Amino acid sequence: MSDKTLVSTKTSVDEKTEKRDDGATVKTITTTIVEEYSDGSSSTKTSIRTITEGAKIDQVDPTTGKPTGKSYNPGEAKAAAPRERVTTEKAFLEEALKTHNDYRKKHGVDKLKLSDDLCQVAQAWANKIAANDKMEHSENGYGENVHWTSANDTDGKSAVDHWYSEEKDYKYDKDLDYQRGTGHFTQVVWKDTKELGIAKAKGKNGGTYVVANYNPSGNFIGKFGENVPKPGKGLFKI
Repeated sequence: MSDKTLVSTKTSVDEKTEKRDDGATVKTITTTIVEEYSDGSSSTKTSIRTITEGAKIDQVDPTTGKPTGKSYNPGEAKAAAPRERVTTEKAFLEEALKTHNDYRKKHGVDKLKLSDDLCQVAQAWANKIAANDKMEHSENGYGENVHWTSANDTDGKSAVDHWYSEEKDYKYDKDLDYQRGTGHFTQVVWKDTKELGIAKAKGKNGGTYVVANYNPSGNFIGKFGENVPKPGKGLFKI
């Protein structure tokens, strides 16, 4: 039997570019190498490389729904987000998660899972705004709801109930998108969101601050119709 030797090598490169909803450009490079041998056989090797560029999201004022003129890279923001040890009681976390999922079930979307990492992110921001006694949103790349109550303590249900109460003002119209005064509600039931982090902290002058973070974040312009179904619609998975 004659030895098998390499006769020729052919290389082809295919590039495809896609623009994502968050403004990022994703380039997929597929390289195919075909080797032919003296005995008539051949082998094919394929490698795929993905390059993501310009992953920036335009900031939107959570109160007005209008662009602020600023943008940020969500991937970098998530990695850089401060994280602190969770001091919020486990019972609070579990009750907040259950309340989210009760409302999500009502809208026929999948349950959220509690993320330890996201709870650390939420705790860090709750601690900061409680120390400053000022309601503010972070720019950590995650979806976010913030709540304040004058009570010295609060349960895990109250803040979620407050956010969801905006549902009464939401118009389920396919021709409408972001609707002022309903962004907390839409984030609670946003279909594509999978993980929740939540925490609370007491303000220095009394009252309690509650912060919830969501991954992936919701409230993307152009995506409300497919992510905020009417109550009783959709397919909820147990």
